[in-house]
Amino acid sequence: MMLSSNDVKREVFRRYNQQPRGWHVLVRRDQKGYYDTIFVHDKDLWFIKEEQINPYELVGFGVEREIENKEALKDILPYQFGFRPVSKKFLGEIMDAFSKNERIGGVMDKIMSIKPLSIDRIRSDFLVHGPLVYPSKSLNLISNQSEIETKLRVELDKLLYKRYPYLFTTYQ
Repeated sequence: MMLSSNDVKREVFRRYNQQPRGWHVLVRRDQKGYYDTIFVHDKDLWFIKEEQINPYELVGFGVEREIENKEALKDILPYQFGFRPVSKKFLGEIMDAFSKNERIGGVMDKIMSIKPLSIDRIRSDFLVHGPLVYPSKSLNLISNQSEIETKLRVELDKLLYKRYPYLFTTYQ
């Protein structure tokens, strides 16, 4: 069943807060320039295809499926996606590295080694979310993935032509 991308994101966020470990997020642009986001958790997989209408609004559609090819994710996902608290100590190390024009990889490795938490369990003033993985090509995670991506693109095109026709006019 196809849902609005906002409904899919709400469901993903709800499930993330119930079980914040084991998530992975992939983001890329398709050949038309639409944003593709894939959320993976255990056997569950959500595809979202969206267009950015303005800096504050994305519209699109998404579907939930069951992952068939977890091996495709193995090498590109060293860290789990999630929300992690950042202590003032870590923040100080990051700011110090930036001010000295040094790399922050070591500090980020420490932060990423913190287990992801649900949002309501984070008590620090600062948090980090991620990582988002940007694969250079589409990963084949289910057998009919290209068909699903095409259906999402067609529905998004219909929505954009109907609700935002001005996006398709040329400026002169």
